[in-house]
Formats: sequence, structure tokens, C-alpha cells
Amino acid sequence: MKDRIISFLLENAGVNIRYLVHRDLLGTPKDEPFMRAMQAEILQQSNVQKHLAAQHPDGWFGYELHGIDGMDCHIGGLLNAGVEPDNPQIQKAITALVTPEIASQHKNWFRGGDALDAEERGGNQAIITNILSWVGYPEDVPLLSRQIALSFEHLSAVPNYQSVDDFSVRGKSERYYKPKARFPGSNHIGLLSATKSWRSEENMQTAKTAIRHGYELMKDFDEYITFRKPAEYGGGFVGPFNYNWQALKPVSEEQLSGILNSSYSFQFAFWLGAVSGVPDWVRQSTKTYELLADLLDKDTLMDSISEKSLKAFRQVMGKEPSWRKKNAAKCDVTYAVLRACWDVCQ
Repeated sequence: MKDRIISFLLENAGVNIRYLVHRDLLGTPKDEPFMRAMQAEILQQSNVQKHLAAQHPDGWFGYELHGIDGMDCHIGGLLNAGVEPDNPQIQKAITALVTPEIASQHKNWFRGGDALDAEERGGNQAIITNILSWVGYPEDVPLLSRQIALSFEHLSAVPNYQSVDDFSVRGKSERYYKPKARFPGSNHIGLLSATKSWRSEENMQTAKTAIRHGYELMKDFDEYITFRKPAEYGGGFVGPFNYNWQALKPVSEEQLSGILNSSYSFQFAFWLGAVSGVPDWVRQSTKTYELLADLLDKDTLMDSISEKSLKAFRQVMGKEPSWRKKNAAKCDVTYAVLRACWDVCQ
């Protein structure tokens, strides 16, 4: 199955996907001449050029730290398209991000970020360090090592709770974290998933136990937990980065059909994004991935996705610069699904 699908992608996909298939699935060294040639071609693609055009002379991308025109969006978009982390323009952006004299000239914060940082829930610092983890920044740098330790602290606290009410409060209109509560969000789990310095044998066992307990607490919990800003930060609520525990639940074919044809058109894209790249110490079941692999093998997936879901998928996860070419949409979806289930299907 895998060989046939990879052959289809290499024959039909654009250069972005072909490069990623070679690099991430086939393990082709990026210094091979044809890989270098593809990387040069990627840099000329319209979807890549759009991000590169948003870079300021000092290296900062876009208008802000976090958002549609933010550093995380532009750097993430470039990496998603197959641009290598050591690309000079990405590295110039990283220098701008960690250099206060440069960063302070831009909106290097987001609404509520300072309050979240003060509570150690992960605000501006979480955005910065997650970007650094994407590009393989040295993990012993204090900025990054502190956030890794804080993320592990949040994760380690999970077994202390027996219900959601132990670490959060249901208010009149919002459920929010109790002051100083420790419970991991997507920024914490994402940072730990992207880094290795914390992974002693003992810590890995702690992490697996905590994730398993957190999953049992949260798998059927469908409320959003927000953060209540202290009065000194203006009060009100701001959303921290909740982890999608429900995405760890095994999905049946009937449930997947509901996701593919949801009235909320972005449901499939966001769900697939959540189940992609889940490391083995977080994963609770392989059934979802086996189902996705089976649908790829049967070549029935594209016929199951509504037009609205397909358009939304392109906005969230698309890598092909254009869908005008025959099979372009199929290549985008096929690659994303294959990548999601690749580790499980080995």
C-alpha cells in the first residue's frame, strides 16, 4: 500500500510534497543534488513567496508574534511547505525573535500573553519557544530549557487530579483554570513532543502515566477551559492553548464520515491536524490510524469528503500551490493522511 501511494505522490504531486515524501518518509538526505534542486524550486513557489514577502529587513515576519500575520504563522507556513529550518531567511527571523532590540520594534506579544506568562500557563514565551523547537534551536538555552521544564511540570501534575473541577472552575459564562493550577495545554505537550533533552527513562514513564490519566479525565469533556486574567492585567478572559484530548480517541468509520461531512467545514482539517504527529508516548490507540491507512489503500477517501470540507482543508493543511492541475487536491489530502498514519503503519 505505502509503495503504491508514494509512487502516486512522486509522479503527481508538486515539488513541495515530493520533497517532503523524500525527506520525511523515505529518509533521503537533503544534501543529495536532486534534493538541493527541489529545495531551490520550493523557494520559488507562490505559497512560499507569499510568506517570504512578509519579512521585514531586520528579519521579523509579518505584523505580530502570534496570528494570521504573525511570526508563528509565517515560519510555520514556510516549514509546512518544505522550506528547510536552516534557510537563511528563517534563521534571520529566529535571530530577530530572540534579540530583544529587534523584537521590541514589533508586536512581539499577543493579547493576554503577559498574564499567561505571569501565571506560567504559557503565553508569549510559549509561542516563542514553540517556534524555536520547530527549527531545532539548542535546548540548553535558558529561554527554551525553562519552558521545557515548565511544560514537564504541568504534565507531571496531571495524576494529582481526579476530576476537571480539581484544576478548573465553572463560572457564569466560562470555565477557567484555578489560579496557579498545573495542567498541560497544547503548548506544553507540543513543546515536549518537539524536544528531547527532558527524555530520561524516568521522565518518559512519568509522561506516559500522566497522559494516560489526562486522557481518561478529558476524553469525554467537551468544554473549553479559558484563563481568567488577574485584575492587575485588566481582568477578563483569554484563551490558553487547550490540548485536543478528544482527538486521541479511536474513531470508527461512521464517526470519520461525520467528521468529513461536518456542517463545520474546518472539522476535518483541524481533526487531521490534531491526530498528525502524535508521538507514541501520547498516542492512546492506533485504530484511527489503521482506519485512515485502510481508506488510503482502498482509494475511497476523496469521494468521502464534502466540497466544503475539502476547501477548508486546503486553507489549513494544503501544500500544493494550486489545485488547477489534475490530482493536485488528491495529492494534498493523500500526503496529509499518509503522514498522519505513517509511524503507526511502519
